[in-house]
Amino acid sequence: MNYQQQPTNIFSNNNNNNNNASFEKDILEEYQKLSSHINKINETIIHINTNDIEILVDKLRSLEKKFGLVYTLFKASVYSLVTSNDQENGNINDENTTNRPLMF
Repeated sequence: MNYQQQPTNIFSNNNNNNNNASFEKDILEEYQKLSSHINKINETIIHINTNDIEILVDKLRSLEKKFGLVYTLFKASVYSLVTSNDQENGNINDENTTNRPLMF
């Protein structure tokens, strides 16, 4: 036997008014929950922006200073390695230690 389900028209007046009312109620409840969640998120963001931002900025300043120091030390160590490798390979003359072209 082959049963095919007839499509239902949700706008028909027979007994759908109760279903529509319950759907509307459910949808409105979900919108109310969503609204309350959005309000909570908004309050949390306002709290973070007013109170916690100063603490975060101070921590980021400290981190920025440390990062600057590490970067400077890294550059110095790379320069030191490059110059020591050049000296070991004999690429540096004591007479001409600049990178400008020779003038004759």
